[in-house]
Amino acid sequence: MGKIFGTDGIRCLVNHEPLSAETTLKISKTVGFLLKSKKKTNSRVIICKDTRLSGYLYEPIITAGFISMGMEVILVGPLPTPAVPLLMRTLRADIGVMITASHNTYHYNGLKFFNSDGYKISTILERKIEEIVLNKKKYSKILKTEINTGKAIRLDDASGRYSEFLKSTLEKSLKIKKLKIILDCGNGATYEIAPNIFWELGHEVIAINNKPNGTNINQNCGAININQLSKKVLELKADIGFAFDGDGDRLIIVDEKGKEVDGDKIIALFATHLIKSKKRNKSAFPVITTIMSNLGLEKYLFNNLKIKLKRSSVGDINVINEMRKFNSFLGGEQSGHIIIPEFSKTGDGILAALKVTEIISKINKSTSKVFGLYKSLPQIKLNIPYRKISSNQLKYIKNINKKKFKDKNFRYLIRLSGTEPLIRILVEGENIQQVQEYAKILEKDIRKRIE
Repeated sequence: MGKIFGTDGIRCLVNHEPLSAETTLKISKTVGFLLKSKKKTNSRVIICKDTRLSGYLYEPIITAGFISMGMEVILVGPLPTPAVPLLMRTLRADIGVMITASHNTYHYNGLKFFNSDGYKISTILERKIEEIVLNKKKYSKILKTEINTGKAIRLDDASGRYSEFLKSTLEKSLKIKKLKIILDCGNGATYEIAPNIFWELGHEVIAINNKPNGTNINQNCGAININQLSKKVLELKADIGFAFDGDGDRLIIVDEKGKEVDGDKIIALFATHLIKSKKRNKSAFPVITTIMSNLGLEKYLFNNLKIKLKRSSVGDINVINEMRKFNSFLGGEQSGHIIIPEFSKTGDGILAALKVTEIISKINKSTSKVFGLYKSLPQIKLNIPYRKISSNQLKYIKNINKKKFKDKNFRYLIRLSGTEPLIRILVEGENIQQVQEYAKILEKDIRKRIE
């Protein structure tokens, strides 16, 4: 075990390294040691989780680690990831922990750590944590032997606090149009709070996949698979469908025609309307997305709004870091992470969905017309599973990505997933036949190289 952190925190199969029970305890103690406030009173930690079964394993282990370091732990139960930085601010906590494997199935779990500013911890701090956890000598120096330990309490109104914050982000003077909404909660952390919020705002709400049992999170549903949502929107003639992932920080939309609206289209909509409402200097605030975002979005932002698009590596933490660097008002990923720093320091699926209903109320058009801002270029995405990747294979993947094309509207990208043992291939271009042919060539070549 030489590496603990991946693209977004820590993630692996339950009870496997680096999240065996023993290593998890070491991680929580080390995080406590590095992030604990130097004030005399006990530092405070917020611990949240999604609905997967193994949350019952990791919650008490992590709690024990922080308590052993003399810290006060506040347990808030199952809530979406973006609730963590909010609760940290209102409860003046020093550390936030989200126990989740995001979009993965229940076989996986993971940890996301937030610092006292409410941002995910830096890669520099991640490396420090790894150095201590993986080195017996360094780890032995942080062990606390004092008799006085910390304590843990459960916060009963955490859901209410987060709910009221979300509703407060809506414009007070705007009369929200009452919509017929299908919510696919992915049997995850939004299963209760999302239907309640939209119902309280007066919408007609039909929730699906809102009965988590610990093992059905992200199981062919939610933002990962919108087939059920699309069928339900058409069947019930709904105005719109919202799909969340397991920890509620991602949003994918289905319009009234049953068609998918991805994160790129949501970013385009928000860029259009946030620019107008805030009278921003367009050239001073680039929109930040990742290398996965469609070229159609980039063209729309520049040609129609005169806004530059800057691309980061995959992962919402990379998007957020670039947003902070350029003081950007909007960023996100095609996969559905939408970050609006005016309201939240991380992606928030429910917040994004609420802002969409706000815009629909303002312009009073159908969902398909609201999102009909540009035409996406054809993209093909392929996943190739692997067991091990050698240094030579990694070198080959890096080199193959360097190929240049005369056609600026054609590109491809090969990368390793940061959350699963998968090689991800993206091919994009104006000519769908060319895209399909090149995707087949790349897939065949990569499979041959790793077998």
